[in-house]
Amino acid sequence: MPNNYSFKIIPDFLNNSVRNFPDKIGLVFEEREYSYKKIKEKANSIASYIVKKTKKGDIVALFLENRPEIIFSYFGILSAGRIVLLIPANISDDNFLFQIKKTNPKLIISQKKFEQKLKRTGILKEYFYTDIDEIPQSSFFAGEDVSGNDVSTIIFTSGTMAEPKGVVLRHCNVISATKNITEFLKWSKYDIDVNILSLSHSFGLGNIHCVLAAGATVILFRDAINIKKIIQTIIEKKATTFAAVPAILRFVVDNYFEEFKKCGEFLRFVQTDTSLMDKELIEKVLSALPNTDFNYYYGLTEASRSTFFSINKHLDKINSIGKALFNVEIKVVDEYGKDLPAGKAGEICIKGGHVIKEYWRCPEASKNIKDGWLKTGDVGFIDKDGYLYFKSRKDDVINVSGEKVSPEEIEEVVRKMPGVKDVAAVGAKDRLLGEAVKLFIVPDASDFDVQSVVQECKKKLESYKVPKLIEVIEKIPRTENGKVRRNILK
Repeated sequence: MPNNYSFKIIPDFLNNSVRNFPDKIGLVFEEREYSYKKIKEKANSIASYIVKKTKKGDIVALFLENRPEIIFSYFGILSAGRIVLLIPANISDDNFLFQIKKTNPKLIISQKKFEQKLKRTGILKEYFYTDIDEIPQSSFFAGEDVSGNDVSTIIFTSGTMAEPKGVVLRHCNVISATKNITEFLKWSKYDIDVNILSLSHSFGLGNIHCVLAAGATVILFRDAINIKKIIQTIIEKKATTFAAVPAILRFVVDNYFEEFKKCGEFLRFVQTDTSLMDKELIEKVLSALPNTDFNYYYGLTEASRSTFFSINKHLDKINSIGKALFNVEIKVVDEYGKDLPAGKAGEICIKGGHVIKEYWRCPEASKNIKDGWLKTGDVGFIDKDGYLYFKSRKDDVINVSGEKVSPEEIEEVVRKMPGVKDVAAVGAKDRLLGEAVKLFIVPDASDFDVQSVVQECKKKLESYKVPKLIEVIEKIPRTENGKVRRNILK
């Protein structure tokens, strides 16, 4: 993070790099390259259009796939003092309608590719829509008065157990988070980042913030489908940073291990998110990239990347999700809100400048934020050395006759078994026990032996954790982020 400039609002990330590196290539997409000056011009063009159609504080929905225009639009909308509603490209019709109705945006910016969804859901009858490719070019934007405490972005949570909640991010929240991430990962103007993550989610967008704040370069991909091309790009462009969710890392090391090893000559770090990774995957990544930092983080959209953990530097803490970052406080409390000692599991709470103040029009959920502390709904513990460990989502915990069972613990055992493609555990009502463990399995073959799962669980788990019910299904329902939607399975 440059120390000669104070970031007050999100557009300052771009403005500062334009001032320092106007002709440097900041963004690469397929065959196109954009200097920082050109990115700013494109953003100003969007801003000029926005101020004619909306007023300060209005919500503008951004419904685009990964392409340069999502970056131009994001910075343009924020420069104009409007609020960005980020909508994932792969959103369901029902969720799309829910988000639009909940926020009532004054304008929806999208693209021809999604016009069928807009028509199918009836949105075009009620809301004003603009095709991003038809916004006229403009060289003039006078600017708007925007403060750090203004709302910048609304991103809806995954809604794994309840209806999605609108996370209300302010410019100051994003500034604080970006500072923390950039300082830990040591982003600099010399970095070249390969971004395959959706920019409609906080992980991918957070990397864009870091790149532009540091004056680095990002090579943007539409998605993670062409892994071979992604690896070739890392090597050819000598990329120094790369991020991917665990599922993609698993596919890479299982199918492109030798090619991935070549990336280690250039990659300074690889980062991934809080989805649980088994030890075998971690060891494969470390084996492929022995000289590259492998960073794992914990956070929520409400409190972006609150901990970081360099796995290769702390192999003795391999099950941890790291320590609190700069200016971040983390504690674990019991059901009454009382602080718990080291090693005792309870609800994880987070405090810091990156933590939101409220959810969008959801006062009940907003009660989980008090005196700056966010109750995450995650269960974990902090060891004597200050390292945080994640056990489960609070709502996911299965209560078997008073014994608390983490579904992730059961899933980790079963996932390692031959023939298991995917797995999810939930609590099922049981007249005697209150709840019993129910397991859903996606097998690799039709002749999969379900009873072998019970036998394996009996070897590795306490008796009350052994699944009482097992159901074979074709697909585990997951959110856009890959999290299990347990509410559907219950």
